[in-house]
Amino acid sequence: MAFLIFDFDGTIADTLGAIVRITNRIAPEYGYSPTTPEKLKYYQSLSTKEMLRQSELPLFRLPFLLRRVRKEMAAEMNAVPIAPNLVPTLRDLLAHNHRLMIMSSNSRRNIEGFLTLHDIEDVFESVQGGVGLLSKARVLKRIVQKGDLDFSQVIYVGDETRDIDASKQIGILVAAVTWGFSSREALAAQDPAFLIDHPRQLLGAAQTLVNPSWRQEYRSIPTNSVFHSRPNFKV
Repeated sequence: MAFLIFDFDGTIADTLGAIVRITNRIAPEYGYSPTTPEKLKYYQSLSTKEMLRQSELPLFRLPFLLRRVRKEMAAEMNAVPIAPNLVPTLRDLLAHNHRLMIMSSNSRRNIEGFLTLHDIEDVFESVQGGVGLLSKARVLKRIVQKGDLDFSQVIYVGDETRDIDASKQIGILVAAVTWGFSSREALAAQDPAFLIDHPRQLLGAAQTLVNPSWRQEYRSIPTNSVFHSRPNFKV
């Protein structure tokens, strides 16, 4: 049995369009330039550390911006789509006795409302929200230790390079999904344990911890059916 800890934004919920709209709307208040489609594509090619180094917003102001975005996001959540083809995989993971939870920078209230809206609130054992942008490693370690879990049986599922960094810092496996924020190339450059192009591959990744022969299932999604869901947002 594997224990899968899911990121939320970009991994479960396709919130990128909403986040861009919100951050562009409040850009004048925080003193940074709005994000254009060209700038977004460039940011998606960078690691989180590189993106922060190039950010116009001072690092000390990031927590204030995150809190504002969470608050504004509450009004957007009903229109946020869930990642296509993910729900059947979540149900399959449960059917194979794997345990699931969510750890995210988004608010617990936003996440739980979204799960209820999409009728998957029963899938996850718990939700840890409000995690700081650069605090994921610390929170992941606390979750694993508090739950008395075997580090070798835990997979963190995320869509950003910082998710890979956090997992490696504490010695757990990471499944990097390619339908979220960071580009496939940026994720691959960080060498995650699993590079997930289709939600179905998550079941294979989890099963490899139980039965190594399932690695074939993890790799069985043909390349011509690679799944991507980059949103077409309006700036």
